[in-house]
Amino acid sequence: MHTNLLDARASLEADGVFKVDAVPQDIASSWNRCLGHGLDPCGSPIDAAVSHRELYEAKQRHETLMAVVRPELELLSNQISGSNHLIAFADNNCVVLDAIMDHEFQESDCSQSIRNGTIWSEDLRGTNGLGLAHHTGNASIVTGGQHFLADHAGVSCVATPIFDSQGNIAGLLDASSELTSRQNHTLALVSLAATNIENRLFINEHRADTIIQFHPREEYLTTQSVGMVSVDKDGCITGANRYASKLFNGLHMSKLKVFSDLFQGGFGTAVSQMRTGNIVRLVDWLNAGYFARMRISHPSIRHKAVALSTSPLFTIPRKAEQYVFNDERTRNGLRLALRSAKAGLPICVSGPPGSGRTSFARAIHQQLIPDSPMIEIDCDLASEADQVGRSAKLVTEFDHQHDILAQDAGVLVIENLAALRGEAVERVRRFVNRLQSQKPNWYIFSTEISGSGAVRNLPNESPIGLERLTWMKVHLPALDDRADFASVATHILATISAEHRLSSSSLSMLKKFDRPNNLSDLTDQLRFLVVHCAAGIIRDEHIERILGLPAQIGYVCSRCEGNPVREAKCREINRMYERCNSNVALTARTLSVSRNTVYAHIPK
Repeated sequence: MHTNLLDARASLEADGVFKVDAVPQDIASSWNRCLGHGLDPCGSPIDAAVSHRELYEAKQRHETLMAVVRPELELLSNQISGSNHLIAFADNNCVVLDAIMDHEFQESDCSQSIRNGTIWSEDLRGTNGLGLAHHTGNASIVTGGQHFLADHAGVSCVATPIFDSQGNIAGLLDASSELTSRQNHTLALVSLAATNIENRLFINEHRADTIIQFHPREEYLTTQSVGMVSVDKDGCITGANRYASKLFNGLHMSKLKVFSDLFQGGFGTAVSQMRTGNIVRLVDWLNAGYFARMRISHPSIRHKAVALSTSPLFTIPRKAEQYVFNDERTRNGLRLALRSAKAGLPICVSGPPGSGRTSFARAIHQQLIPDSPMIEIDCDLASEADQVGRSAKLVTEFDHQHDILAQDAGVLVIENLAALRGEAVERVRRFVNRLQSQKPNWYIFSTEISGSGAVRNLPNESPIGLERLTWMKVHLPALDDRADFASVATHILATISAEHRLSSSSLSMLKKFDRPNNLSDLTDQLRFLVVHCAAGIIRDEHIERILGLPAQIGYVCSRCEGNPVREAKCREINRMYERCNSNVALTARTLSVSRNTVYAHIPK
C-alpha cells in the first residue's frame, strides 16, 4: 500500500491524475475535490485565517460549546502526552478556536500553520483531517503523503465531528502529530472525547425536557455508549444523540416525531414507571428490545436574567448586565438593531407592555459603547391629572443636560415616546436635533408599546422634527411568543434566589399563565413563589397552591374537547392563528405544522 501511495502521489504531482484504487476511497474522493477547486498539489499552502475580531466573535458564539470542549482537550492531551502532538477544536466552519500542543510540537514548523483562527476547509487547505471530517461527517485519518498539498506531508491528522442533538455538526476535534504511528489508537481516544462532548451538550440543551436513556444491554446504561432521546411533556421528540441513531439502525430519525413513533406502548405509562427510578423494557417498531431509564437533570443557571427594575425619569446605569436572548426572532432583532445603529439610523423598539424594550436598548449599548453613558428619559404621562407636573419635570431635566453634550459618544433612550405631551415635546425635539448635528457618535433609541404610533403622533412643529427621522423599526415579541421561556424564567429566578429551582413540569405550567405585562408579570410571579416556598425545587403543587391554576381560555375544536393534551395543542394553534391575522399559511409556517392541521382545529 505504501508503494501504491508513492506512485499515486508522484502521478498526482506530475500530471494531476492518479489511480483511484491506489489510495483509500475517502482520500481519493478528497483529492478529486481538491483538483476541482483548482488546488496545486505542489503549490504553497495558503495561510487562510480569520481576523482577530472574527475569531473573537466565533468564540463568543460557541462559548457554551467551548466550555464543554476545553476539559476534554486537556484530558486528551494528557492521554497522548509525549508523542509530539497538538489537540485542536474547530467550529462548524473549520476555524480553529482552541488548541493545546506539547513543547516538541510547538518547536516544529507545523505549529505556525495550525493556530487559533486558521481555516482548515478542503477548498483552502486541500486534503486534511479537519476538512475531510467536516465534509464527510465521519471520523478521518490523513497520514503524511495522503495530504493533498506536499507541504503538509510531514504531519498526520486524526479528526472527528461533534454533532448536536439535531444531527448537525457543531464542531470538530483534531489530533495532529509529526509521528505516523498509533493513529488508530489516537482515533479511538478522539472519538471517545467527541462522544463525551456530545452527551454533555445534549444534556445541557434538553434540561427542560424528559431525557430517556436506553441500550440493548442494561449494564451499558451508565456508559457513554448509551442512546438518548429527549421528549417534551406531550411526548414529542425534541432531540437524539448520535448513539440513538446507531441503535435505531433501519429507522429514519428525521421522520420520527413522537415517542410512539420509536417505541411500542404508551408514552404516559413508560414515563410514569421511569419517573420512579425504575429501569423498564421498551420495544421499537422493528421488535428490538432495550433497557431504558430516565435521566434526572436540573435546569441550567449559566446566564443572568434581564433586569426589569423601573427606571426613574433620568438615569445613567452604573454597571453592565447580561441579557437572555435565546429566541430566534429576538436575536434577529438584536442583529438588525446593531447593524442599524452602526449605520447611524435611529431605532424605534416596539413591543407589548413588559416585553423588555428598554432592556433591549441596554443590551445594544453594552455591545456598542459600554464605557460611554446611556441616558434613559421616560416620557410616560400616566394620566391627565399628572400630565402637567410630569411634563414640567421633564422640561427641568432637559435644562441641565449640558454635561451630556460634552460627551463624544453615548446612547439616548426615549422611553414611551407616544406619551410625550406639552412643552416637553419641543424640548426633547431640540435636544435630539443637537445630538444628531453635534455628536454623530451618539445612538438614538425610542421605545413604544405596539400599535401606539409614537413617531406618527408627534406634532409637526419643527422643520427638523423627530417625526421626520428615518426610524428603523424593531419589534419584540410577547413572552408567550418567545421560544426561550424556560431560559428566561430560570434565569430570572436565579437573580431572585440562588436557593430555588423550577422543575420541568412547573416550567410548563408556568408558561400557560396569561401575562398582560409579560416579563414584569413573570418576575412578580416568581417572587411570590420564592417568598412562599422553602428553598429547593418549585413543583406543580407549589404553583397551584400559590398562584392557582392557569386560566384555560381560547377556542377548542370539538374533536379535541375532553383530552387535556389535545386541548392545549388546539388552543396553541388557535392563538397563533389569531396572532397571524387569520392567515392559515403563516400560522402553519410559524408552528411548523401542515395547513391541513391548522384547518382541522380553527373554527369552520
